[in-house]
This record gives sequence, C-alpha cells and structure tokens, in this order.
Amino acid sequence: MNVPIKIKFKHHSVPPTKDGCTQPLGLCILIPIKVTDKVTPEEYKEGFGIAQADVVEGKFHLVYERKAALDDGTVPIQDYWDLGEEVAKALGYKKVIVKPGQYKVIFSKYPEFGESFFDADLQK
Repeated sequence: MNVPIKIKFKHHSVPPTKDGCTQPLGLCILIPIKVTDKVTPEEYKEGFGIAQADVVEGKFHLVYERKAALDDGTVPIQDYWDLGEEVAKALGYKKVIVKPGQYKVIFSKYPEFGESFFDADLQK
C-alpha cells in the first residue's frame, strides 16, 4: 500500500551544521512527517515535495515525486530517521526507523525521479 508523505528534498552538509537542511536534493529528516499528498507553493519553493512510501520485502521504500538524487545517484541519510507514529501506523507498523547510509536511487521503473529502498527497523 502506497502512503503519500510530505518531506523536504534537501540535506545537511557533511558534517551536519546547526543551519539544518540547506544543501539541494537529498532528504531532510524533519519531524513530524505528515501523511499527505498536498504541498503549498510556498512549501515547494522551500524544497518540500511528496514521495509515495511503503514497505517492500522488509525495506522502507520511497517513490519520489520530486528530484531527490544527488549527482552521484544516491540519497544520504546521516542519522537514524524515526518516521513518526502517523507514517508508521499508515504503513501498518508501530514504529519505522530508517538506518543511516548512502542509498542508491534507482530509475528503471520511475525514470523521472526514481525510487529508493532503505534499511529500516520495522516494529509491529
């Protein structure tokens, strides 16, 4: 089941700074993440967009509706990313925590913006 979520398509510099997510593309870990398919024009200018979320073969899966991949074709997740109760519940879990790593963006099925599969702690 695909669940639309609103996320910020920017990322922290490396190492992270107190300025937050200022680097173009990637994914910003903002809490709370909302289950919604709506982004205002102002939010879009700030880098927000929608991704379709689900769990596939034990991995958290996102299909992007806005460019997320960095030039090297990856999306960095620098810290553990607790998706929050609303998203976890919509996916059928008590808790979903994405693990840090450099995750590949795959364009074969979704050539415009791609998809990624993330290692995650999935708690029923």
